[in-house]
Amino acid sequence: MLRWVILAVVVVVLAAGSTLLMNLSTSPGTSWNLPVTPAKAGPMPKAVVEGELTHEFGEMGQQQTGKKSWKLTNEGDADLQIWKGTSTCMCTVAKLQKEGDKLTLKPGESTDIDIEWKTNFVTGDFHKGANIETNDPDHPTFPLFVHGKINPPVVVIPGDTIDLGAINSDEPKTVFVAVYSPDRPETKITEINTSKPDYFKTDVESMSASELESGGLKAGNKINLHVQPGFPLGTMREEIVIHTDHPLRPEIKLTVVGSVSGPISVVPDRLRMVTVKSKEGASGEVRLLVRGGKEAHFDVAQKPEKLEVSVEPIDPVGAKGRYLMKVSVPKGTAPGLIDGEILLKSDLPGVAELKVPVSFLVGAN
Repeated sequence: MLRWVILAVVVVVLAAGSTLLMNLSTSPGTSWNLPVTPAKAGPMPKAVVEGELTHEFGEMGQQQTGKKSWKLTNEGDADLQIWKGTSTCMCTVAKLQKEGDKLTLKPGESTDIDIEWKTNFVTGDFHKGANIETNDPDHPTFPLFVHGKINPPVVVIPGDTIDLGAINSDEPKTVFVAVYSPDRPETKITEINTSKPDYFKTDVESMSASELESGGLKAGNKINLHVQPGFPLGTMREEIVIHTDHPLRPEIKLTVVGSVSGPISVVPDRLRMVTVKSKEGASGEVRLLVRGGKEAHFDVAQKPEKLEVSVEPIDPVGAKGRYLMKVSVPKGTAPGLIDGEILLKSDLPGVAELKVPVSFLVGAN
């Protein structure tokens, strides 16, 4: 019985409390002490920039200077102050030359914000600019940027390395490279030099209208590279130097690579050893196989100074046209990398030279 009396008392107390709270919440003049965001008061500046904040300039050449102006107006009813903030380049902002300089615009006044940039030796994507700071609480910062593509002074297609792939020394081969200048279409090729003038012949011709149209070019040249028969057998790595009248790139060096095969097969086509011990020395062998079993004579015309090289016929009877080139690192050779080419002279018709790349890593132990 006592339990039921206590429960009834609790219910009555809770009901009375709820009624009291409702009366207080609806009573006129009752206020709550909640924080309220203060409203802006008084005249305020308003910075408005005309146009896009990022200027797309398209394409430019290296070592050039660009300039872009933005019009900034104070459309508020209080003085607007502007100053230069952070920058991503050595940009010059007109009227804000020194860091900390401030410019004040009265209501309704405007000014031009000029950004000047230099492309220097950048190639490819270019994205630079500066932040303009203001006392406009709604627009405290205006990031003004310039974006575009920077072209090298002279472009070579397919690039500075020409891969000729597999070449037969018995047959000629011709490839071409395109050369043009995006900023100076009138650029001319004045001279071409090659590391093997007896085996590399070149001529220059203007690109055709269809070639120019397909590349979106105004003018350009093609350099035809003719590889002559009898080119030295083995791995090819030669140089072509193109001279132009462009002031920023008067000389262009191209590397020509490939693999030349012919009446003589070289197995393996290069010799490498990376575990040579100085106190023991080492040796390796390369087989020279002459097509048709013809006899030939080989002289060592060039080799790395520290190596010993000899070429002798393989002994078995009936093994004509088969030769063994032995390459040795003498005992006591100083540790270090021996890297280079062995050049063989041959009396075989159509094969004046034969090159075999070699690389030996000599260790102290």
